Amino acid sequence: MILDLTLTPNRSFSPQHTRWLILAVSGIFFLGSLRFLVLGAWPIIPFMVADVALLAWAFRANTASARGHERLTLAGNALTLARVNAQGVSRHYGFEPYWTRVEIEETPAGDAHLWLKSGTQRVRIGSFLSAPERRRVGAAITAALSAYRSGSPSTSSI
Repeated sequence: MILDLTLTPNRSFSPQHTRWLILAVSGIFFLGSLRFLVLGAWPIIPFMVADVALLAWAFRANTASARGHERLTLAGNALTLARVNAQGVSRHYGFEPYWTRVEIEETPAGDAHLWLKSGTQRVRIGSFLSAPERRRVGAAITAALSAYRSGSPSTSSI
């Protein structure tokens, strides 16, 4: 196997850190809600509860989206991309490695989009990565494809 690359989204918080953050925010909001209750401004308390609930929901959705990944393998005569979304549904793309090209599309804002192109098929990969990471992944794929091509028999001698 020339290339076996698994791309996963970056996440700054582990589930345990997320729980601690939600508990800390809940504690602060609980103390604030006691103050509002004492002052007679009790209608603010449901909005504070809604804020904590929305924060917990947002972090839960963020943690769930981290389950998605992409796996790129170059083995035998096939370059395969397996894309698994956060719900576990996978989609597979197959490329002929000799004809596949890596395209890095630079945007005016400094971002980079990474594409695999073979014939009319063009698939974007690593959309959840940062621009420098996409450039490094593109260089790694290009190097693997070059190694594959240099090891394959040449048709010029026929």
